Amino acid sequence: MLEDKNTAKYKRRTFTFSPEDIDAASDFTFGALDSFGLPRKDALRVRFSQEEVLLNWREREDRSETFTVELQHRLGRIQHSVRCQGASCNPLAIEVTEDYGSQRLGQSMLENLGLSSAWQYRDGANVVSTSLRRKQKLSQLAQVVLAVVLAAVFGWLGLLLPDKWIDGLLTMVLDPLFNTFLGIFTCIVGPMMFLAMVWGIVNIGDVRQLGSIGKKLLGRFLMGSMGLGIIVTFIAVFYYGLDLSGTQGGQAVVQSIVEMILDIIPGNVVEPFLSGNTLQILFMGVVVGIGIILLRERMTILTHVVEQSNAVVQLILSAISRLVPAFIFLSVFRLILQGTLAQSASGLLKVILVTVIISAADILIQTLTLTKHGLSVGQAFKKLSPTLLIALSTASSAAAFPEMLNASTKKLGVDEKLVNFALPFGSVVFMPHAVILFIMIPLFFAQSYGIELTAGSIIICLINAVVLSVAAPPIPGGAISCYTLMFLQLGIPLEAIALAAAANVVLDFTATAGQIHSLLVQLTHGAKRMGMVKEEILLSKE
Repeated sequence: MLEDKNTAKYKRRTFTFSPEDIDAASDFTFGALDSFGLPRKDALRVRFSQEEVLLNWREREDRSETFTVELQHRLGRIQHSVRCQGASCNPLAIEVTEDYGSQRLGQSMLENLGLSSAWQYRDGANVVSTSLRRKQKLSQLAQVVLAVVLAAVFGWLGLLLPDKWIDGLLTMVLDPLFNTFLGIFTCIVGPMMFLAMVWGIVNIGDVRQLGSIGKKLLGRFLMGSMGLGIIVTFIAVFYYGLDLSGTQGGQAVVQSIVEMILDIIPGNVVEPFLSGNTLQILFMGVVVGIGIILLRERMTILTHVVEQSNAVVQLILSAISRLVPAFIFLSVFRLILQGTLAQSASGLLKVILVTVIISAADILIQTLTLTKHGLSVGQAFKKLSPTLLIALSTASSAAAFPEMLNASTKKLGVDEKLVNFALPFGSVVFMPHAVILFIMIPLFFAQSYGIELTAGSIIICLINAVVLSVAAPPIPGGAISCYTLMFLQLGIPLEAIALAAAANVVLDFTATAGQIHSLLVQLTHGAKRMGMVKEEILLSKE
């Protein structure tokens, strides 16, 4: 049996299944989470979840007499687990139904989003674990703003130095540091995207696991993202005044498209990771993922390896993302000393404004589409505005998720069984406003750096934007990895990554609000077509 342990960063204690000890374990968990700095509401959620797990295990006779609670604080995350020896028993098990897709799949999506606990059976013990992010003293936006302000101050002071000193500072300090940062991002992004795609496919499993309704929703989500992406691509081409005259001939356009399709298949397994070819990396991920599914009975060990490797890589990326403010400071400081910041920054501010306008327009249009179900515009906004405001103020789908559940079932009248599957699933695969960012920002920098774009490269940008909006892991730093891959493929200098990351932090607020709003609207449309909406709730004025 594990011995009790209590340090500033690690706490472990063993209890019996008596009612008094279960209460004591709840108090122990809540106190440990509070000492680690977890917000009170999140600590209460973990406490109640732990009690439900323990009460479930307590009813079973094929368990040990004790259980162990373990909490650890590392790399800005809090790991909480409850362990009990005995026969395999998943206290989080959810019934799988043919009509509504796999409810277990929805649960798994919540686990990947960090909104739910995960169960494993290993070494003869049932383990329920939860990964939590400690609330930061400064929000990501505040950190980026502070980094830009400090870079501007130091940059202004640096311009007062003699030219010889400035050249030396750039050559011997700033450039090497900048290249080191880029090397860190570049080396992790390829494997991360590959593993994310493989694990995503393995996690969903056989397409039949989605059920007929799940496949209908998947089609609606993908078509919605692609449709918005096509519209935004046309806006970007005309707004940036991109010159595609070299490929206006129909033969040249067809040739570039054919080359793009053939280029998806890599020449070898190493080249895509070295060149950062997004489509080749994701193609390999799809092939490997499908292969694991087809050989599922013989791939148990490999499945666990992929899952654990994906978790490790995402943890590393999450830790690296903490360096983003420092990277932005370094990059802006460097650009000021080089005298190249003013033009890029002024153009980027216009792009941010245009992108916000596109997001706002889509939110309005999505709301207007609800009027075909008998809702007035005022009713629609009233039902959706609480979720929209939470997402707009926090830029967090996790923070808005409880209100999304409330809005979809109690305000829009969507069947609860469908909601339990569709909201977690949609939160992962339906991110249409991320598509806006992944098109507008890369094409802006392509124009800024004079990159020659063809019809084929524009189409590649569109496809990358749609695919990466689904494949990008929902963790800090995920967007930066997407920009890294897109910049490499379009030939954009990676020095632009810092400004792209800063713009993404600002636009993440409207993007998160827009995609959550779109998810609720499209879920209502889909449920309405399938006869899974309670009309009295949908049309109510509450």
